[in-house]
Amino acid sequence: MTARAPSYHDLAGWYDALYDARGKDYDREARALLELAGSRGVAVTSLLDVACGTGRHLASFAGRVDEVAGSDGSADMLTIAAARLGPEVLLHEADLRDFDLGRTFDVVTCLFSSIGHVEDAEELDAAVAAMARHVAPGGMLLVEPWLTPEQVREDGVRDIVTAEQQDGVIARVASSRREGGVLALSFAWAVATPGGVATLEEHLRMPLFTADRYVAAVDRAGLAGEWLDHLDGLAAGRGLLLGRRQP
Repeated sequence: MTARAPSYHDLAGWYDALYDARGKDYDREARALLELAGSRGVAVTSLLDVACGTGRHLASFAGRVDEVAGSDGSADMLTIAAARLGPEVLLHEADLRDFDLGRTFDVVTCLFSSIGHVEDAEELDAAVAAMARHVAPGGMLLVEPWLTPEQVREDGVRDIVTAEQQDGVIARVASSRREGGVLALSFAWAVATPGGVATLEEHLRMPLFTADRYVAAVDRAGLAGEWLDHLDGLAAGRGLLLGRRQP
């Protein structure tokens, strides 16, 4: 890690340890999503996970779905995912706002609020449209949204998480503040390894869309949009955006 602008190249190797320390249950989340799709009449034989990161959800999906694939914009994240999943799971380096894998899937997922990394409403529509193009007739899009304006505390939050691996320890502190229709987040990372200590700062601005605006993006993409305020099994508690393509 250096003092330059941060990237997942620096942090990909620590990503899983941080969320394991938080107790994130990827397997429970994967089960909940597949059960939801099944309850809506979707026979899930193929699944694409967009912004799949290090492949933790994909590993759980792979044990339950005949064919799974993933895409992510970070080559470093995909390197970790490939080591975890093996050559039988196809992984694609692609930007979620504009990608085309040339085929469709019974279910397309985008989890962990990755959709929140779009810059504005135009990019939201583009990302949802790109995902919708990959939903097969009768299939379903499942997007774990970023925070809605109603879910944001006006004074923001402060947070710290620490984790340990065989070769070192990491601490991440975070602070957020609302600036109109955007949530500004600042992170500071400190890593200690046998080679010494390094620090890094990261600053993000993530737009806040209402549930109605999320659903509108799905409708514009040609799917039937729906919003669930809650789904048992999803830890973040931010709701779930659904899109269904007619058979």
